[in-house]
Amino acid sequence: MTGAIGQSLPIAVGLLLAAMPMVMLSVLLVTKRPVSVSYAFVGGWVAGLLVVGAVVLAVADVIMLADEPTWWAGAVKLALGIVLVLMAVRKWRARPQAGEESTVPGWMAAAQTMTARRALRLGFLFAAANPKNLALVAAGAAVIADATARVLEQVVALVVFTVVASLGVAAPAVVRGVFTDRADRALAVADEWMTRHHAAIMAAVLLILGVLLIGNGIAGL
Repeated sequence: MTGAIGQSLPIAVGLLLAAMPMVMLSVLLVTKRPVSVSYAFVGGWVAGLLVVGAVVLAVADVIMLADEPTWWAGAVKLALGIVLVLMAVRKWRARPQAGEESTVPGWMAAAQTMTARRALRLGFLFAAANPKNLALVAAGAAVIADATARVLEQVVALVVFTVVASLGVAAPAVVRGVFTDRADRALAVADEWMTRHHAAIMAAVLLILGVLLIGNGIAGL
């Protein structure tokens, strides 16, 4: 179990850093809406990560029970690594140039009127359907499945992976819940900084993780 957690943690940290838009939305929710709406978003995010991770683990377990060759894990890592590198290149090319303002997606602008139900659904979709996040969760689950075949250890490792990957998304709601209105200024500064630099940060994180997965995948073939 320790091996599964240790091998998947770098990917969880990568997902934590790559989820900058989700952190930005969480900041907007806690400053514009009741904290309960932000909690709903975090709950949807966590549920999405767990569902995707559980599906990947279940598929991996079925493959292993069918006595298929063990090279499949290396192939999955290699493919996901290539996807992440391509995403990094695309994100880097799309980053704002000097003097340009970062654009704010429409779903962020809608944060001022978002309900708890919509926040829950949006959090789930961003975790389970966004290609970048989906690739990272699948990579983490594949690493866990490759490290241990014991279901209980896989579940524990997946929970730890999810908690680490969700720290950034959950932090604004926790900070606001603990410090109330005193946290507004700090959250506003964090939102401004992430809005300006999130494209470059995500490109770097995706590239690093992609290269690592490609190396691990080739080694496992």
